[in-house]
Amino acid sequence: MDMDNKGSYKIDIEGSILKLRTSSFRGDRGSFLHSGIYNRELASSLASGAVILIVVFVIAGSFKITFIHFVLAVLLFGALFLFFRTFIFSEPTLLAVFDKGGKIFIKKGLIGRKNLYHLDALMDIKVNRRTFVPENIDGVKLVEKVALQHGTVIPGFGRKEELFTVELEFKNKKQITIFSSELPSEAHDVMLKLKEFLEIKNA
Repeated sequence: MDMDNKGSYKIDIEGSILKLRTSSFRGDRGSFLHSGIYNRELASSLASGAVILIVVFVIAGSFKITFIHFVLAVLLFGALFLFFRTFIFSEPTLLAVFDKGGKIFIKKGLIGRKNLYHLDALMDIKVNRRTFVPENIDGVKLVEKVALQHGTVIPGFGRKEELFTVELEFKNKKQITIFSSELPSEAHDVMLKLKEFLEIKNA
């Protein structure tokens, strides 16, 4: 078994099968405002806090709240935070399986639908460069202003974003993004490994 693990992606090769796993496969713009306000840690914290409040309301009428209960609440919050962050608000992952027997399987997320493609329909694997510029500049400035008033700085928020995506190009003109990175070298590395495995010559 040949394995390559670069942190943002993992490639396993077993005989005639290559498996690519990654949580970095975004190929669209996304929301600059949303990314500045919302993150998975915040969502996990809010969900954990909501559960703690529910528990407090349930037991408040039956027990006298003591210091021990506060300690238990803190410990429970930590456990709930890890649970929500790991299982509920975890990073979505993509699994792409290339079988030299003639098939390509692509699945997004734990319960996502697995899509099947024919290997002989694959025309090329390319790296594309995409640049995203925030359109709502006033909204970005407002969020930055509010953040500064609360003593918070959001690094890189609202800046021009550049992504290098690895895309499968099929003969029917269909394109599927299977990896993305801000580092061109990382995207090219994934592309070259796939091409080498599938014996696709560089154009």
